[in-house]
Amino acid sequence: MKNSRDILSILAALLISALTAQIMAQEVTEHPLIRPFPGSVFDQSRSEQLSFSEYEFRTGTPPRNYTSQAVRGEYRSLRYRLYNEDGSPNTTVSQVEYFENFKKAALERGGTIKWEDRVYGLVFTIPREDGGITWCRVHTPISAQIATLYIIDEQPLVTTLEFTPDEMLAALNADGSIALYGILFGFDRATLQQESNSQLQDVLTLLATNPELRLEIQGHTDSDGSADYNMQLSQRRAESVRQYLILFGVDAGRLQAKGYGETMPVAPNDSDENKAKNRRVELVKF
Repeated sequence: MKNSRDILSILAALLISALTAQIMAQEVTEHPLIRPFPGSVFDQSRSEQLSFSEYEFRTGTPPRNYTSQAVRGEYRSLRYRLYNEDGSPNTTVSQVEYFENFKKAALERGGTIKWEDRVYGLVFTIPREDGGITWCRVHTPISAQIATLYIIDEQPLVTTLEFTPDEMLAALNADGSIALYGILFGFDRATLQQESNSQLQDVLTLLATNPELRLEIQGHTDSDGSADYNMQLSQRRAESVRQYLILFGVDAGRLQAKGYGETMPVAPNDSDENKAKNRRVELVKF
């Protein structure tokens, strides 16, 4: 009887494990930002998704000058297969064509190519609207019929933490300015994101409790894109913040909006992390 109970316990444990694995497989979703190569079919059964994990990405200059960078955040391992319209495997797409597709999409979104070779694959990063960085490694053989995307959504930088009205006033009195990273915009847009409301409401409190305070709202960008375009984008973003504050009752005469584009960086534009520091709104006393 004891052996029978042991066998039943083992079978039950195996059944639970199988059901858990099946449920986990069903919960794997494709990435909302990184889209697959055209004609790809998502192989969910061979994919994985974890709410938090770590993955090491290769960065540097091929073939030998590289380092491994450990990145933590939400993890996905997504398997894709290419098929022809008749359902047969598509083996005509080369690795080079496959990589070029992802590189073009990444660069269009302000991303950075970190590594590329035939063996390890392609590594790139893309900035997200929440201030974080998404890392991706694309691995495929010379014929790209099967490919795996290893993706980590890195957590936003600490610089996205918000300042209270008292902290903003202290910085303005001490330094004359403060950089705010809790005011977010859509990618390549001047539209304020909903996540900005909390920090903007704190700015409203700052102005309401200090009626003598007058501010220049400065918009700043990184160096991606042309200098002229970045100047225009930063001006539109600064004006969006000004209009928000006026809408909530601040006297327009107390506010000026000025875009400075990429002309006043606070860090070198040599990494995604530094570029995120340069994309900011500043409040300056005048």
